[in-house]
Amino acid sequence: MAWNYPVQDESALKPNPYCPREQEINILLLGPTGVGKTTFINAFANYIVNDTLEDAVQDEMQVIIPSSFSFTMPESFDEKTIIIGEQNDNENFLADGESSTKQCRSFIFPIGDRNLRMIDTPGIGDTRGIEQDTKNFHEILSYLAQYEHLNGVCILLKPNEERLTILFRFCVNELLRHLHVNAKENIIFIFTNARATFFAPGNTKKLIENLLRKHQDEHGVVIPFSKENTFLFDNEPFRYLAVRKNGIQLDDQQTQSYSRSWDHSVKEYSRFMSHMITRPLHAVANTISLNEAEQLIRKLPRPIAETAKLIEENIQLAQEHKNKVLSNPEIALEGIPQNKAKVIQLRHPRTVCVGENCCRIIDVDDEKKIEYLHICHDECYLKGVVQETLYDPKLEECTAMNPEDGNTLKVFLF
Repeated sequence: MAWNYPVQDESALKPNPYCPREQEINILLLGPTGVGKTTFINAFANYIVNDTLEDAVQDEMQVIIPSSFSFTMPESFDEKTIIIGEQNDNENFLADGESSTKQCRSFIFPIGDRNLRMIDTPGIGDTRGIEQDTKNFHEILSYLAQYEHLNGVCILLKPNEERLTILFRFCVNELLRHLHVNAKENIIFIFTNARATFFAPGNTKKLIENLLRKHQDEHGVVIPFSKENTFLFDNEPFRYLAVRKNGIQLDDQQTQSYSRSWDHSVKEYSRFMSHMITRPLHAVANTISLNEAEQLIRKLPRPIAETAKLIEENIQLAQEHKNKVLSNPEIALEGIPQNKAKVIQLRHPRTVCVGENCCRIIDVDDEKKIEYLHICHDECYLKGVVQETLYDPKLEECTAMNPEDGNTLKVFLF
């Protein structure tokens, strides 16, 4: 394995202690920001405990991940914030448009004599920009390295997307781009909030089909999208449950509607699990290796450019030496002068800063170079950090970070 992260499993439901790791069912949840991954996990915990909505109202509510949402009172139209659980450092309740889940976490549920692990991830399409999405994907891949296999890669979507927007296309393409081709049989499409479209994929179906067809044309990979690997849930019954647990009563008509939605979702979860256990295991190492290769390719332009420049300089030196030999044959025995490059491997990784006070731009052979004035952390052995990369999220754990406000300084490891 590339990294060695400690397993960080959290759940209010106690897992089976005797389930071997190779028998665990690992499910990765991916999707755009705001699609409802957190609510999906919370709802799942209640669906496996209570068969009906009425049972859930009478029982203790299972809160796996703290969250919140706004509820408009039917009679007065007053808005009330429904808080589920207690806010923690990993869940952001307030920042509109930002990914609510800030870091990857996994949650284990006992299913028969096995354990089901759901891996919650930051959303794609964060309003903080592509740079934040890049950080999130790196965080996801680094976190996955602690597991040997995935049973399912679930792409969560809303069923009522009207148009193929740039953001929607970006989210789906980025998700597919980071997965190894062998994961195609493990890809599962999950539609949240499907009650509004009568538990059908709605307008999103055609958009997904077009994107998958284009993906096949460009990459030659056929990703199945059918009833067999598509599941439709509704997150609203869980919200109804949260409203009831906050002491708010709704009329019988609404209760009956949410009860039917709860019943459908329970059946759909059963079908989902039946499909999941039939999937071949996807080796996580394949996806990790794919993305490590991509990182390596991104680093190649600089050494290639420097090598090409060195070759050009040596050609020029050889030509100058040739002209000197023609005018003075006696210097021929001195040999052809050459510039040689030598890579010196550091004894240990270092963290340096590209802030204006920590480095400066200098001219070297008519070329701009960065000279680092300070070594922020001379022996930095953080795990999971991509070398020579700016804004790596794992660098937040480096001692060079500001401990007061937690802001990431402009540093990278080399």
